[in-house]
Order: sequence, then structure tokens, then C-alpha cells
Amino acid sequence: MASTGRHPRPQDSGLRASDSDRERVVALLREHYEVGRLSDDELSDRVEAAYGARTDAELDALTADLPSSHQPAPRGRRRSGGALGASVRVHFSIYAVVNLMLIGIWAASGGGYFWPIWPILGWGIGLGCHAAPLLALGRRPPRPELSAPDLIRQPIPAPPADTSVDEVAARVASERPSLRPAAAPDGTVTILFTDIEGSTALNERLRDVRWLELLRVHNRLVREQVQACQGFEVKSQGDGFMIAFASARRAIECARAIQDAVARELSNHPDGPVRVRIGLHTGEAIREEADFYGKNVVVAARIADEARGGEILASAVVKQLAESAGDVDFAEPREVELSGLAGKHAVYKVV
Repeated sequence: MASTGRHPRPQDSGLRASDSDRERVVALLREHYEVGRLSDDELSDRVEAAYGARTDAELDALTADLPSSHQPAPRGRRRSGGALGASVRVHFSIYAVVNLMLIGIWAASGGGYFWPIWPILGWGIGLGCHAAPLLALGRRPPRPELSAPDLIRQPIPAPPADTSVDEVAARVASERPSLRPAAAPDGTVTILFTDIEGSTALNERLRDVRWLELLRVHNRLVREQVQACQGFEVKSQGDGFMIAFASARRAIECARAIQDAVARELSNHPDGPVRVRIGLHTGEAIREEADFYGKNVVVAARIADEARGGEILASAVVKQLAESAGDVDFAEPREVELSGLAGKHAVYKVV
């Protein structure tokens, strides 16, 4: 695959690739991954290929089909005030001509009380409001033009300190996907959030290729248990998942299955141990949809954040719904403060 020039390189593409070249391309690939242009598998494959590339041409091929994250604005858009400036000039011309005519009429009628002052002032205020955005644009300092090598050297912003669960919850709250396929007949939905304990540190320790290989195994295990328990995958991001169930007991069954599968296959993994945290909460998703996304999803995510590796934590609502069958046991309540929510909340460990 030939380079399209979207990621210009200062070196001849036939030269042997250096370690700094490989790191630069990996940084670009991670940037495209962060904005959703690459999937987990695509990033893993390309990063692995980048570290194994021998020439600049091989590195170019890995980003040739991706748009530049720093493409300059089209020429027609660089003067963001162009159309506004033209409309203000036309407005001012009409304002001047009409008001000169009014002054002429006033003078021809013998002078006296200068009544044209009122349209001059009133219209002038409107003209000033029209021109205000143009004046603000004129005061904005110009952004320096950076060359492609300069842009490549710009550091990639550090990701926020939120957990994978928080990222998934934020996206769900923004997108508000329909949960009707997972709702019980009474409109309630039990939400399960899960992620890997200490995933950020684990990612930094393993680096991209090994982390993504581990992530693929983890995600496969989670999805297998979700499918077996008839759950509905609402959203996933990295190692974080939000799963919906029509039954609280079915959600707990799936949580246990996930913990068992991860413990069985990843607890003794050479890059592990890998332990997952799970939080559960039930809310009304159909009749109170706005409140569900505004509060219930947040509660479930915060409960997952409170869980320790290998632990399943449930809200009082989930406990009330699931314990009546007698096949689910809970530990004594743990009083916790959930970030962003007032007061203390009782959570229960599933045992």
C-alpha cells in the first residue's frame, strides 16, 4: 500500500526505519484509536506491524488509509469571518444611504427638530450588534501554522483519569441507546458494569501489543458469558462493558459466570493476574427513561468503581429483587459514598 501523503515524513520512504520512527507511528495509531478510527484488533495488528517494520515505506503503509488528525482547514474556511464581514459591509452601506436620505428630507422640510436621530440611533445599535462577532474574530490571536514534523512532535494529550466503566457510562448517557430489548415486562432493567482492576497500570506495563492480546481474551470471555446468560451488550470501551438484563437474578448469574471464566483462564496468566470488578443496579428504564440515564446508569457505574478485583457488588434494589429466590446470598451491607451522588449508599457483596 503506497503512502498517500496524509502523514508526511521527512525521511525517504526507502530508508531503514529507526526506533523513533516506529514510536512516532505507534503514537499516531493510538491517536486514531482514541477517536474511534481503529478497532482494538486493528490497533493491535498495526502496532505489532509497526514494531516489526524495517523500512520507512512499511511504516507509511500503516497510516496511509487514515486521515491526518491535524489537516489544515480548507482554504475557503480559513477566513471564518469572510461571509460575516461582507454582510456587515452591505448592512452599513444601506444604513448610510437611507439615513443620508432621511437627513436630506429633514433639511428639505425646513429643519427644526432633528427627528432622524431616532432611526440613526436605533438602526445603529442593530448594526453594532451585527458587527460585534466580526470585531471579536478580529481580536482573536492567529494560530501558528505548524509543519507536519512539528505536528508529529506534539505530545498526545493524556487520557482522563476516569476508569473504563466511567468512560462507558459517559458514552451511554450521551448516546442514550434504547434498552427496550433488555427490559422486563414492568419496564425495569438491571445494569451490569464490569472492567479490569488496575487496567491503566496493566496497560502501561504490558505496552500495546501484549495488552491488546490480553484484552482480546478478556473481552471474548465476557461476551461468551453475556450471550450464555441472554444479556444485552449496551456498550463497551476498552476493557469496560455495560450489559443490560431483564432479570436481576440473571444479571447476578452472568456476573458470577464472568468472574469464574476470568479466574479460570486469566488468574494464572503470565501477564496477570487479571481480576475484574462488577457492579449491579436496577432501575426503571421505559417510563422514566430520562431519570434512568441521568441517575441509574451512574449508580451502577459508581458501584462497579467501588468493587474490588474479583468482587461483585449490588445495590439494595438488586438485593431485594434477587434474594427472595433463596439461591443468591449477600454479605452484610457496606456503606459507601458514590462519587457525584449525595449521601451514603448501601452496597452488598454477592457471595
